[in-house]
Parts: sequence; C-alpha cells; structure tokens
Amino acid sequence: MKILLITDQHFGVRGDNQHFINHYKKFYGKVVIPFIKASGIKDIVCLGDTFDKRRSINFMSLDEAKKMWFDPIDQLGCRMTMLVGNHDIYYKNTLRVNAATQILGDYDFKVVEQPTELEYDGLKILMLPWICDDNRDEVFNIVASTDAKVCMGHLELNGFEAHPGHVMESGMDKTLFDKFKRVFSGHYHQKSTKGNVSYLGNPYQLYWNDYGCKRGFHVFDTDTLKTTFYRNPFDTFHKLYYNNGVSIPESTELEGGFVKLIVEEKGDYQKFDYTVKQLQNIGLGDLKIVEDLSAELECSDTTLETEDTMTLLESYIDEIELKVNKTNIKSVMRSLYVEASEL
Repeated sequence: MKILLITDQHFGVRGDNQHFINHYKKFYGKVVIPFIKASGIKDIVCLGDTFDKRRSINFMSLDEAKKMWFDPIDQLGCRMTMLVGNHDIYYKNTLRVNAATQILGDYDFKVVEQPTELEYDGLKILMLPWICDDNRDEVFNIVASTDAKVCMGHLELNGFEAHPGHVMESGMDKTLFDKFKRVFSGHYHQKSTKGNVSYLGNPYQLYWNDYGCKRGFHVFDTDTLKTTFYRNPFDTFHKLYYNNGVSIPESTELEGGFVKLIVEEKGDYQKFDYTVKQLQNIGLGDLKIVEDLSAELECSDTTLETEDTMTLLESYIDEIELKVNKTNIKSVMRSLYVEASEL
C-alpha cells in the first residue's frame, strides 16, 4: 500500500502573499494532484502545520487552499489524515482549538488531535500531533506501550537541521523513539535523516535561506517501510550572476519568483539597465540587485547580499558578547519572531 506524505504546507504564508499562493497553485495543480490521479493513491497523511498563522485565517488564502488542495482531494475520494502542528493551534499549551477542526469540518478528513494508533493495510502506525503541556504525559505513555513499528508526528527533536545552517540544540532526544523502525516527522523544513528518524521537509521554498534546497513530498510503502521522494520542480528563489551580461532563464521559470541579481562586473551601464528592465517585465515577486562593492571599498572583500530577518538576528547574536547561553537567546528570538509574524 502506498501513502502520500506531505507536511508543513503553511497555507497563508508570508502574510498571505499572492506570489506564494500562485506558487502553491502551480505545485498542487501541475504536480501533486496529477500525481495522485496517475498513481491511484487513496491515502494521504499531512504531518502538521497545514496552516501558517496560529491565531487568524485570511479568507482569500483559505478559499485558494480549498480550491487547490482540499477540494480536489475530497473529489478524488482520498482518505486524508491530518496531524495538528504547532502552527495549527491557537493556544500553546493545548491542541483543543485548532485550525483543521475549526475550518475544515465540511470535509471527511481525520484530524489527529491526540496520540492515535491507525492501521494501514495491516501496518500499525502511531500518529503523534504536536506535543504540549496538555498531552505530554499521554504521548510518552503511548510511545512506551505501543507495538507499532512506524511513528509519524510533528516532533521537535534536538540534533537535526531545522533550516539550512541551523541545527536544533533544544528539544527531545531522538533516542525516545529508538523502538520504532521508522519515524517520520514534520516541523523542521529542512529534509534530513538520522538513524531511524526522518524529517520530511516542507513542499516548497519559503525564505531566502531555502535557496537551492530540494523540496517536495514523499510516498511511503507500507510493505517495505521505504519512502520515495518526489521533488517540487518549481523553485521560488533564484540567483543570477551578472558579469558584463547574464543569461536570463525562461520567463515561465522566473515569473512570480524572487530574484537576486548579483553584480560581479557591471560593464556597459546601458546594457545593465536593459537587463534590469527585462527582469522587471517578467512579473517577478521581488527583484533585489546586489552589487559587489569590495573593489570600491578596497578594505573589504565581502560580497554584500541581503539575508532574511532570522538569519540576521542569529548572526547579530553570534557577534556580540553575552554572558548567557546564546542558543537560548536564539530560541527566544525565534519564538518572538514567529509570534510577531502572526500578528
């Protein structure tokens, strides 16, 4: 039996940005839904963080999410199991109020709000939603007592790369799940595997630090306990290096995307301006021009390049002198940043 696994879809991401919605629509409409139809898959497991904001929903984003994902799945007669993730809950200490239950009641989807054992073609799988104060003891008890060979959850484990270059030093120890043959989790957007634990990664690039990272979905085989990765062919972020000219990809590849034009050698200014106008006419989500000023500054050999907010914050914390644990400071800042993004 084959099960499609997808996680951290984050509908409504980046302030309900229309360019991201369009990228989502292209991915689901041209890749995922056609794949489900062609493969005949009938079971889908979403491993949490289906929605982006914990405390609100944009009706336009919700409508688009229904049309691109939930409606087609329902019309195809697929059985969808949805784990509640930390972005799906209103309160931090309980899963009682969550997005999937509150706004997807019209669909016959199974929402996992508490630790649950489910069987797929005779294979027992332990499903774990986000672990919080309200369910922590229940989770640990069922993890200790279950005879399931496979666990799927929305887990925060230490030692895994949450996003490129950032390894989590907080969270639970992975040895708590040593009894399982395979553990699949959402939560961290970076795809990685250590031993029996695999973080599946989210389906698309959401921030500049995702540049160049492979994103997509997986298909799990209940007979072999193996997964097959299917890459999302549509990148959100692109870097073009200008050196007296640049080869611009097809407009369909860049349209709606976020582009950094990194200038190594500008040369003919008129030619450069024409290139910029070409890019602007494609209909990009954003265009940033990054110029290497090292030659002009003489004292610097660093190529200036913009970074996302979280990377800048963490870099600043690394550079300043503090008497407290910098990892804890980064964790607090990350939580505050997420909270601020949800306002």
